[in-house]
Amino acid sequence: MNISRVLVIVSLIFLIFSCRKSSYDIIAEDPDTGVFNPATDQVVIEKKEFRAVWIATVGNYDWPTTKSNAEAQKQELITILDNCKSLNMNAVILQVRPIGDAFYKSDLEPWSVYLTGTQGLDPGYDPLVFAVEEAHKRNLELHAWLNPYRIGSTSAILATNHIINKNPSWLVVFNNVRYFNPGIPEVQNHLVSVVKDIVTRYNIDAIHFDDYFYPFGAKSTIDPFVFDDKAAWMSYSKGLDVHLWRSNNVSLMVKTVSEVIKATNSKVLFGISPAGKRENSLDLYADPLVWISNKWIDYLVPQVYWEFGHATADYNGLANYWNDNAQETKMFIGIAAYKFKDPLYPAFGSVNEFGRQIDKVREKTNLYGEAFFRANFLINAELKSYLQQKFQYKSLSPLTKTKGIQNSDTPSISLNGKAISWTGIANSNKTAVYILVKDPVIKNNYFAKLNEITSNLQFNGISKNSYFVTSVNSDNVESARSNIVTPN
Repeated sequence: MNISRVLVIVSLIFLIFSCRKSSYDIIAEDPDTGVFNPATDQVVIEKKEFRAVWIATVGNYDWPTTKSNAEAQKQELITILDNCKSLNMNAVILQVRPIGDAFYKSDLEPWSVYLTGTQGLDPGYDPLVFAVEEAHKRNLELHAWLNPYRIGSTSAILATNHIINKNPSWLVVFNNVRYFNPGIPEVQNHLVSVVKDIVTRYNIDAIHFDDYFYPFGAKSTIDPFVFDDKAAWMSYSKGLDVHLWRSNNVSLMVKTVSEVIKATNSKVLFGISPAGKRENSLDLYADPLVWISNKWIDYLVPQVYWEFGHATADYNGLANYWNDNAQETKMFIGIAAYKFKDPLYPAFGSVNEFGRQIDKVREKTNLYGEAFFRANFLINAELKSYLQQKFQYKSLSPLTKTKGIQNSDTPSISLNGKAISWTGIANSNKTAVYILVKDPVIKNNYFAKLNEITSNLQFNGISKNSYFVTSVNSDNVESARSNIVTPN
């Protein structure tokens, strides 16, 4: 074969594969199921995707919009969770401690002002109990989102039993916002007690911190104590430079929270969502690479809220950076749903920017999904419709609650007409039903698409479509696949 012919063939192969979309998009646009032949065909298992939505309660941004009305608040949350389910999400990140107050019954901190309009006033129900139950009904993980240090505006009226009223020396006011002083050991002890209390009493799937550590602007080269913690530094720094001391304070807090979660309930995970650029996170005295290298956290969600081609924060480059630095920590990417169709962000004027960002995550080996900020922006009809195409099929969360746990037993399935059934599996609380879909490019490849997650022992299939099932245990560990069946 001459060299020119070789070059033509290579060029054609490159063209075919460079134009090929991900398997997710191919199937969404033109599904071709067909009958799987075990003698000639092979199953392709795609990596699981974390698909999460932040639900912000601070400022009543996402929920609740009504005050002092338990039933209305419950219905609002159900509507949000139903929307997440319709998008085939598998997790919600619910803000339960926005300003040192609580969306759950607590002896340590007052009821949140965002429930009733008055901090400390009982809303008449436990929102976290309700949220966990309703999320789990919809196969959504519930990650309890806490702000470690923020107390809120100096104009806000704090409840008489707010911990800062009992311990005013813990307070630092910066730019008219109150903060717990991270450098005081008792502040850390209080936060650890809050986390332990939640982990002990609520059936949550994870504790989640966002990117609020020391406030932006505290790291000043002009006045190192513009954030007024000099007294604490003099008492507790043991001679360390103030900047290193502050960084150590955050690192110690993350380490201690991680340890108490694992000691209290090892099935509860710990995740953090830092700034999308490590440099920006370091300005807040928080270093995600320290958390990752020490294995203090189970997952990281950098907030990469910029577009492809951004001059100083290119999405492509940042996604590559976090993929390359994931080590053994599950890595997800935070996506800025709030920018859609906002004139201030023209790059997000089309749904295509979100599609490119999701596709980038899917192509990287160490990126396992996305989280969208935030819930209210996913009710936009155009964006919602587009995401429903991108997430046409369901996905189990890639997060498992206990490392090293044995898989549940592999189910054996039988077929009666179109009814696919299986017997109950010990240590399994749900079954994943997969449909096999042809790869339109590679002959004999079938992609396994998650069609349903169910607690039932039967599923009605479609004629001339092939299926298998797996069992999923309470630690979110999936068994090997069953035999494959094809209804007539």
